[in-house]
Amino acid sequence: ICREMKKFFLSALLLFAFVVESTAQWGTMKSLLESIPVTAPPTSDMSKQLKKWVVLNEENRKFPDVIYRDFQRTQPEVYSDPDREEYCAAYCQFRKPGNDNYTVLGVSLGEADVTSTLLVTYDLNGTQLDWVEVDAKFSDIKLKQYKITPEMKLFVYELKPTSPTPIYYYEDYIQKKVASLNARRIDTVYQIDDNGKVNKLSEKKYQPKDYSMTTLETADIWNGNETPLQ
Repeated sequence: ICREMKKFFLSALLLFAFVVESTAQWGTMKSLLESIPVTAPPTSDMSKQLKKWVVLNEENRKFPDVIYRDFQRTQPEVYSDPDREEYCAAYCQFRKPGNDNYTVLGVSLGEADVTSTLLVTYDLNGTQLDWVEVDAKFSDIKLKQYKITPEMKLFVYELKPTSPTPIYYYEDYIQKKVASLNARRIDTVYQIDDNGKVNKLSEKKYQPKDYSMTTLETADIWNGNETPLQ
């Protein structure tokens, strides 16, 4: 499927989700949790974990709801319309087997080209406990991916561009056809504990290297052959 068709399909899906769930988004967080099916812990493939789109309004967002214009993710998107909110929707819910202290929502931010995914923990009354960003994409370009086990051990794989100058998705990649990106891979391991708190266990950094945009579009970050820092 061509990129434009994929963008059209995703935009249409998000619009449909907004229309279908617009009545639910104004409920309490507890009622929103009750409206989303509970499944097994997901993979980083959203198409396989998508169960139901529920739009979260600003009152139900106790986490950062920002997307960025640049690959360094330092230049936030700013809308000319002061009433415009970032599109934010919960799309799956899962729990640690045998633990009823908390639940985890997969939350998607952004639309079409620029998106990120958060895992947000809540108690069963809808009180937010913690959050962590686990996925970041510019269209098919993957800068952050994740894996999670049933025991709630979380592996986040990230590529952080090394250039101090912002490299913009639209101006530099789409218009100027930037063909590669120098970035450092960082692997971070977290554990979501039995109280729903996200605890960082370890971090591993690698030597920076050049990545072609084709590689970033097609390869998983965890399959890279980067050299670890000593």
